[in-house]
Amino acid sequence: MTVHTTELDRARRYLVPVGRLLLPDEPDLVHLSLYAWNDRWDGWMTGLALCGSSVEGDALPNETVVTCSGCEAYRPTYVTVLEREAAAVAGRDRARAARAHAGDTVENGAWHTVWLEGNWSWVTKKMTTEQREYAADRVAAYSAYLAAVDGDLEREEPDGLRWWREAGR
Repeated sequence: MTVHTTELDRARRYLVPVGRLLLPDEPDLVHLSLYAWNDRWDGWMTGLALCGSSVEGDALPNETVVTCSGCEAYRPTYVTVLEREAAAVAGRDRARAARAHAGDTVENGAWHTVWLEGNWSWVTKKMTTEQREYAADRVAAYSAYLAAVDGDLEREEPDGLRWWREAGR
């Protein structure tokens, strides 16, 4: 597999072959390094080789044979760690999506429509605080579902949803 950075998940790290540091006394070896997205530089980058050697910054094609025995000795440990990282991220994403999709109910959708299309404070002003909280929770759940569908998992509750809290009532 060749490294195609457009197909890589920026939230993950990868093991890639890298070339030796181009200095006269460096042995002619191909090393392994972690490959990660760097927001600050807006690009993919490598670090030191797994064996601790300084290496060139660009990843080589994944078909490149790693010739450093030190890097190969560390490979199994790094593969295990990276697999665990990927599983943890996938598990968090599944759990987040499941929580958000749990909000996709007829009742939640109905309350969301009332909030969206009606005068929310007028509709809920004669409710008890407990009833208001319940209705707002339904709207928030459906809003979270819509955010998940849109891929915006950082979206917060709609503004003014819990107006009575803001008004101190």
